[in-house]
Parts: sequence; C-alpha cells; structure tokens
Amino acid sequence: MSLVQIEGSEDVLRSVQGIPELHLVRSSLEARSGRRYKVAAYGSDRAVEAAVAQGAQVTVLLSSEGVDEHRARMSAVIGQGYTERGEV
Repeated sequence: MSLVQIEGSEDVLRSVQGIPELHLVRSSLEARSGRRYKVAAYGSDRAVEAAVAQGAQVTVLLSSEGVDEHRARMSAVIGQGYTERGEV
C-alpha cells in the first residue's frame, strides 16, 4: 500500500472510488480552484496505476516500500516499550 494524493475533477474522483484496493480518506477531501478536488488515499501499486488511467493526477507521498519500513520501525518501537515495561 502506498499513501498518495489524488487530484482531479468531480467526475474523475467519482470514477476512482470504485477501484479495488484504493481506499480514499474522505475526511481529507479538499476543494481546489477550477472545480477540482484533492483527496488522500491508500492503494496498491495496481490501484494507483488504475487511478492514473482514469485521468487522476496522483502524487505518491509514501511508497509501498516506505509504508512497510515505517510499519516495521513503529512495531520495533512499540515492542521495545513493552519490553522496557516488562509487559513481554
């Protein structure tokens, strides 16, 4: 899963809503100038490619590899905290 920003017209955003493995963060929806909108989303590489094919402008904020690395670092930090408190 990558963290991305998707920008496009209302029609484009409607069309990307149905893409499997693409999860829009609706609370992030922002109106832009010229009747365009921007929304954050999580999606597989295939879903991101499908959004581009639908006419969306996609900016990758954190790639799939970056998300995996972040998840691993956070798990290690949380695990260390449990160990330090003697909870493991």
